[in-house]
Amino acid sequence: MDINWSLLTIFLISLISRNRILAAAAGIVLILNLLRLEQYYPLLERRGIEAGLLFLSIAVLVPFAADQVSPNNLIKTAASPIGLFAVIGGLIGSYLNAQGIDLIQLKPEIVPGILIGIIISVAFFGGVSVGPVMAAGITAVLLSFFRR
Repeated sequence: MDINWSLLTIFLISLISRNRILAAAAGIVLILNLLRLEQYYPLLERRGIEAGLLFLSIAVLVPFAADQVSPNNLIKTAASPIGLFAVIGGLIGSYLNAQGIDLIQLKPEIVPGILIGIIISVAFFGGVSVGPVMAAGITAVLLSFFRR
């Protein structure tokens, strides 16, 4: 049984830094590796981000299903100053996420750097590990400034 030391290291650092999401992800991939289920890697690589975005979208839409957000409330909020800033934030966030997905697909070698940054942020700055795609998007924008 060969152990993937990189995955184990990410798993342990994630546990130590209390990054539960990354620890769970590393643990699952480590188990797949130990069970020699590598045939599922391409599927997880292709559909993993989509599945994550699907579940994140479901969580965001639950208040609509639970009638916690009415159409009136939605219009009133969207037309308020904070609502307009939220719309702008959504536009920027969506754009950055698209850039991040593209960069991860074109340059997967950036992922370790992103993970290191996320681990440091969670461990020392109160960061939350929900943004590897956003981090890649910010990286893409930063790279575009340096390429000019």
